[in-house]
Amino acid sequence: MANAAGDLYPHGLKSLSPATTVEKTLQRLGSKFEVVPLPGDSAFVRPASILYELDGKQRRWDIIQAHSSVACVLYHSDMDAFLVVRQFRPAVYAHRLREAAADGKPAPDRTAGFTIELCAGLVDKAKSLSQIVVEEIHEEVGYDVSVEDVRQVSAAVAAAGNNGAISSMFYAQVDNSKRVNAGGGLEHTGEAIEVLALPFAAVPAFVLDITIPKSTGLMFGLLWAHNGLLSGELPGRAASLEGGELSLKATAEGDALTLKSVLPS
Repeated sequence: MANAAGDLYPHGLKSLSPATTVEKTLQRLGSKFEVVPLPGDSAFVRPASILYELDGKQRRWDIIQAHSSVACVLYHSDMDAFLVVRQFRPAVYAHRLREAAADGKPAPDRTAGFTIELCAGLVDKAKSLSQIVVEEIHEEVGYDVSVEDVRQVSAAVAAAGNNGAISSMFYAQVDNSKRVNAGGGLEHTGEAIEVLALPFAAVPAFVLDITIPKSTGLMFGLLWAHNGLLSGELPGRAASLEGGELSLKATAEGDALTLKSVLPS
């Protein structure tokens, strides 16, 4: 979760959630963490094998059938920053555990399972991709946008070797007027999301920092939007320049930007 120097908020990352968000997530996790075989049917994944012929010979390929997904790059024009999310990913921590065990090292701290990602969700309901994106923005980040406010950027194959589901990427711009709730995800479903603001100017260094656990979709989306806003292809950016450096703009209250908690403490 932190970079090599132990900094939880490198590259100017600012939390829009309480400082205790990560600590509360760790408390909710408890002490037990065990990887076991899938006990039965899952609502999210289904292991399977594909039998097919190649060069006249029967081949087998093991896969995991899973839902497709959507993700959204969110640019906050009043902050001149991108809104991203941080959360605990059990699969990421399980992989870190396997690596440590293989190297004969002690189990890593639970914070090794946190990753920074785009606001995203599964395509597991009978709604359009745009509608699902709008719902995820509302639940995870706390901003109200319409279907007309989001535009699809691209789509990619996720985990081509064992999954093959489609990940569709969208873009939306928000400002202070669109804030409607605290965000943070749906706690009753196990979500515990920290909302973060990444300064526009910090994007290239952030993306290339190998010490920060992050998704490939986040890297692509941020660089695409950064380039589009910088070139003017994407409208709506009016960042202030102070001392030759881009700075986060004032909040709706008119004060110099001091990012405050938006989640209940």
